[in-house]
Amino acid sequence: MCRVGFVETVRAVGLSAGQAAVEHVREEWPAFGVIEVDQRLVEDAAELALNRELRSMDALHLTAALMLPQNDLLLATWDRRLHAAASAEGLTLIPETLY
Repeated sequence: MCRVGFVETVRAVGLSAGQAAVEHVREEWPAFGVIEVDQRLVEDAAELALNRELRSMDALHLTAALMLPQNDLLLATWDRRLHAAASAEGLTLIPETLY
């Protein structure tokens, strides 16, 4: 994910599971593939957002995922648009399908 995903992850985990769970996120964060926000990322994300009809943050995350080595890469999302776009880009998804 791109670096700003830290904010989204901590917020979501904190709101749903509390501060103790946030500490686990902080401990596990180094295991995530993190891409820094730079000019290349934002330009590629803007293009992907238009081509795949994605929201801005989803385009940033998908673009970041596409910059990472693809071996053993799994993208987890339950957002239908992001799921469809990631599938179209050939990424392995969790869950494999959305219902």
